[in-house]
Amino acid sequence: KQWYQRRVRGLNSNKGPAPCARICAGTTGKGSTAWQGYGAPYYYVYTRVDMSECGFLGTPIITALVDGNSAHWQTTTSGVSTAEATKDSFTVYLFGWVGIHSKPGQSGPTASVAQSGQWNVNWQAIGYVC
Repeated sequence: KQWYQRRVRGLNSNKGPAPCARICAGTTGKGSTAWQGYGAPYYYVYTRVDMSECGFLGTPIITALVDGNSAHWQTTTSGVSTAEATKDSFTVYLFGWVGIHSKPGQSGPTASVAQSGQWNVNWQAIGYVC
């Protein structure tokens, strides 16, 4: 337990006492995630994830994954990276295709593919609330 508490403190921008450390988790929801697309020459989709209800004081440690009913596993970033993280939100970007769909510089995921495949972001965050 002590190691865990020290590790969270070491990675979090706002240190606090152990009782103030919280894990908050959520999903953007299948069929309700607001995917946006960006076309040529980069071809990617992205969504901003709201976690403001968690009440973090600083930017937490975030882990996220993309789930869905089809094709989400064929993006080059099916192991999700989070970007532009704050205490209240973060962005997930999905670039390109792999395997049979791969056409570098010519195609990539679109918002309509993400919506029809019901792609969503499942996430958890660890941070301090006091």
